[in-house]
Amino acid sequence: MKKIITTFLSLVISLTMITNIYALDDETFIETSKEKFVDNILLIGKDGGQSKGASRSDTMVILTIDNLNKSLKLTSLARDTLINIPGKGYEKLNHAYAYGNEDLLLQTINDNFKLNIKDYAVVDFNSFIEVIDILGGVEVDVKEKEVESLNKTIENCYGLKDENKGKIKYIDSEGIQKLNGYQALAYARIRKLDTIYKRDERQRKILISLAKKLSNTSVTNYPKIMKNVLRHVDVNISLDKLMNLAFSAHELASYDIKQMQFPLEQYREEGQINEDGMYVVKWKEEENLKILHQFIYGK
Repeated sequence: MKKIITTFLSLVISLTMITNIYALDDETFIETSKEKFVDNILLIGKDGGQSKGASRSDTMVILTIDNLNKSLKLTSLARDTLINIPGKGYEKLNHAYAYGNEDLLLQTINDNFKLNIKDYAVVDFNSFIEVIDILGGVEVDVKEKEVESLNKTIENCYGLKDENKGKIKYIDSEGIQKLNGYQALAYARIRKLDTIYKRDERQRKILISLAKKLSNTSVTNYPKIMKNVLRHVDVNISLDKLMNLAFSAHELASYDIKQMQFPLEQYREEGQINEDGMYVVKWKEEENLKILHQFIYGK
């Protein structure tokens, strides 16, 4: 089954309106005075539905809440990035989740990228669909070249859940489209059309659209939305913390939104095959980490 990217969508929703995480700064890169102003949460979209077996994290996005500069930042971590998984050696980043779920993935990201992220939110295919539908769909600018691939993937997504889903709804044209849960999942899963980085970009487009939608939602509706969304999202954040964040969610959703793809294009090597025959993305550590930390913690 194709890997899924859309899972962050659901995450973003709960994040943008509900999640806050405290990232401790790395003294090599970060001014300690900024620590209290910047919070991070790892959004994880895992392959498949609600399977109890091992699955990989097809989508990994660091959501940064920068209260100092009043901005939300989305950093997509390429799934094929070559990193050192504790106890396993050098493999693709998304393999860490299959070996040890959220704990090992967090440890892997923190060790390799010199971060200290504590909290996460996880969604799978089914929960992503549910979250998008709870929010009433999401608007995305579909490009002409994406329409055919999108419709082919929509057919696959409608077969993911064992329930009466009605007639498959296709996308007829390019332009701004309001996507339901199945369609949004399909949009996030488009893969063979271009590159893994374009796929990550489509994922961020969904998250940004959701954030904008939340900013236009009445604050009085937030508690109900939060309650419904959390039924479908696995988070390790305390209920008290989530409730406190709900009160500031509207302000967070109106923050300026910035985005980044990691590793950076100018500091990565494409299409490398490691000794095990896997396609991996090699990257220059010093240059990439300096810019990553500047993006998350700097102006």
